[in-house]
Amino acid sequence: MSSRIKNLNQSIGKTMARRITFRMLPITLSMLLLVYGYFVPSSPVFGKVYSQSNARERVVALTFDDGPNEPYTSEILDILNKYDVKATFFVVGMNVERYPDTARRMLSEGHVLGNHSYSHKANHAISNFGVKDFKRAEEAIYNTTGVIPHLYRPPHGKKTPWELSGLRKAGLIEVNWTVSTNELHRELVFGKPTPEMVAKDIISEITPGKIILLHDGYGTNHNDAKSDKSLTVQALPLIIERLQVKGYRFLTVPELLNVSAYNRVPTYVDEN
Repeated sequence: MSSRIKNLNQSIGKTMARRITFRMLPITLSMLLLVYGYFVPSSPVFGKVYSQSNARERVVALTFDDGPNEPYTSEILDILNKYDVKATFFVVGMNVERYPDTARRMLSEGHVLGNHSYSHKANHAISNFGVKDFKRAEEAIYNTTGVIPHLYRPPHGKKTPWELSGLRKAGLIEVNWTVSTNELHRELVFGKPTPEMVAKDIISEITPGKIILLHDGYGTNHNDAKSDKSLTVQALPLIIERLQVKGYRFLTVPELLNVSAYNRVPTYVDEN
């Protein structure tokens, strides 16, 4: 009798375990989907995100995040002028207020400005704070340069459904990337990278239509050692020259995606 009861208990236990597993499966899959959508920059899980084009010809877009950040942004602008390359700068509103002349220089030299939040806080996507933050950045950019970016890139490329919904309502589109080099991660794993390593990282991933991510700043931290972007400055000529040798042309993101660079009406006035 005790053996039968034991077998019955084991059978019931296995049945309950299977039912629990089956019921948990949708929750587990949903959680994995949320994680994928949040952390993967090119993921379209929560809505349309531009990270490359379907171009067949050899064209790419060069983008820079977290600027302006002096002296590195000006050094990058000098290099771009030398090679007659136009880029897209996803600027941080707080940094635009810190270096207004550099932001205006970007625009005057034919580069495109995108919105990269005002404060570059890591929790921007977790709540409605992100929507208010990109509107504050828009106001800073408009007051400094007179343009209203149509393109938005969230800090670290992280996104949520409500943030994308807020962007759509504001008339913005989200642009992330498909090619990047994480100098900080590489340094932790392999040791301090060289300009040659950075260039190789980028070029090895290039195919037509890709959007390249580099950094001319580090959030809003201007006194942190990580804000030193001399490595990017040194690697940039190598990247440009080698891609040009391969027959690639550099476009701005709006040119690559065939979208407008700027909006006509600001969204931040809705907050007033």
